[in-house]
Amino acid sequence: MQGRSHLLVGLAAGVVADSLFHFSGMPLTGAHDVSLNLLVDKGVYYSAVALGALWPDIDNARSTLGQKLGIISRSIQKYAGHRTFFHSLLGLAVGGVVMVGLENVVSWLLALKGFYFPAHFLISSHIVIWGMLLGCIFHIAADGLTEGGVPLFWPQRKRYGFPPDYHWRFRTGTWPEHVIVWSFIILVGIGVYQSIITI
Repeated sequence: MQGRSHLLVGLAAGVVADSLFHFSGMPLTGAHDVSLNLLVDKGVYYSAVALGALWPDIDNARSTLGQKLGIISRSIQKYAGHRTFFHSLLGLAVGGVVMVGLENVVSWLLALKGFYFPAHFLISSHIVIWGMLLGCIFHIAADGLTEGGVPLFWPQRKRYGFPPDYHWRFRTGTWPEHVIVWSFIILVGIGVYQSIITI
């Protein structure tokens, strides 16, 4: 999938997951009192989801994230290739270690700015880890819908996707991708409007 599609799917899925598990605290939908701390928690969570939704494409220099990271992404692509390690279960596990470090940095920066409650909330709830992990999982799942599939059990080279027959999957950037992405977003939007799904 394209970067924009990954971002939209990741954020929409992040809304659904937050509605079910309240990773970023109580929902804003229908809330009478919205505190600055709650808004910061929501902002951090959805930023982490967005970063996670782009993260697996760090191995593609032409991707949205790859263009921002320049030589880092070009080097990874040169030595590892695209849709290898970062699109696998092993990549998710190693990424989890990176996420723990990032969580600590974000928490420290919030505390430095005087946001002590959100900083404590980050460490106690692991909001950055959950957000990034969800984004990564939905990125890999979305790529599994494309013809190329994903190497879930890398370094084993076999690629997996849904449906299993790749002829039933779509090519990145074609019209079925846009139909799937926007259908998902519209369904989530209707759910939020009906308050079945809360933000």
